[in-house]
Amino acid sequence: MSPPPRAHVKRTFELPGIQDLSKEQKDVRALPKQGRHLIIGGPGTGKSVLALLRSRRHHQNKDDYVFLVFNHLLNQASRQLFGSGLNGKQWQSWFMSNFPKLTGNQLPKLLPDKNGWQAIDWDGVEQVIAGMPLQDSTDIPFLIIDEGQDMPPGFYQALISLGFEHIFVVADQNQQIEANKNSTRQDIQNHLAIDPAMVIDLQDNYRNTYPIARLAREFYTGDPASLPPTLPDRPSQIRPILYEYGQQAFGKIIERILKNADNHPNKLFGVIAPDNVVRGNYFQALTTADVQLDHGRPRIETYKKGESPLLPFNEGGIMVINAQSCKGLEFDTVFLADINRYFFDPRNPNHAKRLFYVMVARAKEQVIMLKEAGRLCPIEAILPKDTDILERK
Repeated sequence: MSPPPRAHVKRTFELPGIQDLSKEQKDVRALPKQGRHLIIGGPGTGKSVLALLRSRRHHQNKDDYVFLVFNHLLNQASRQLFGSGLNGKQWQSWFMSNFPKLTGNQLPKLLPDKNGWQAIDWDGVEQVIAGMPLQDSTDIPFLIIDEGQDMPPGFYQALISLGFEHIFVVADQNQQIEANKNSTRQDIQNHLAIDPAMVIDLQDNYRNTYPIARLAREFYTGDPASLPPTLPDRPSQIRPILYEYGQQAFGKIIERILKNADNHPNKLFGVIAPDNVVRGNYFQALTTADVQLDHGRPRIETYKKGESPLLPFNEGGIMVINAQSCKGLEFDTVFLADINRYFFDPRNPNHAKRLFYVMVARAKEQVIMLKEAGRLCPIEAILPKDTDILERK
């Protein structure tokens, strides 16, 4: 018999006060509202927090502003972290709905791909804008852009062509998932005409423990455009683990995740999956497993692309998501499910490195990688062999 659900338990999830910011973060916060700014920093440096604090400043001053993020799940997490009133949008949805209003023209799109998705035709966008009269910039809102490396260069060029003047971007080139579709640091600087001397680099990691940050650094691609954060002075005896399990042991994995959540009801556990099949398998098992729990079954939620999520980041429980949805999020503990199923191209190892760099850095306290025994695991090519960095069981 399955345990009944437990009462929802709040977790610490709020923006820091000014007194809690570091000097480098205070310098960013003090930047003028006008102008264009680019803030570069690795995972855990507080980029998203600073973008939200800037949004709060506009909100309190009753400015016309928009906070743009890469995906819908990050938009929801940002709204909860901000509190009531954030004018947050997923960047593509915002651009697609506002382009006709700003130009009086339909948004140019490319032919459908194999999944039926029609991407924005950025060359066509520029042609439409070039044929328009100059815009009145007094009606253009302030823009705050989080995960700015994930927007394409054409997006930034379109913003300038449309007359947007005051743009604040936080980004990390090493967290690009699709490098051929994303923007480099130089792309953003060039298209927004930002003087390199006006770009601020954040260095300190305020999220991860030392063992997690050290593991994340193993996946740093060496790209000097965005250096990894300094290793934090937050020691921990808990080392990241790679656990290889047999087919019959899957139930034990599920039990372990549930009992971890049961023992720590005020913690949020993230299960990050390589695809929808694995995501669905873990979600179903977690919601149906007959496990003896002291506090009842924790809250268990899932999300896949195309859904309208309502996931509580301010409560303890378990969240099962795909790797592509984890950008910008933060969990107390992260389980990387069935890593043997991730695609790895030996001709382009940096693609996989960037993905694991992002996923590992989501965790504040612990990372547990799970691998199916007896199956080929191409991703082993980028995993550290040093068991002091990644313990193997």
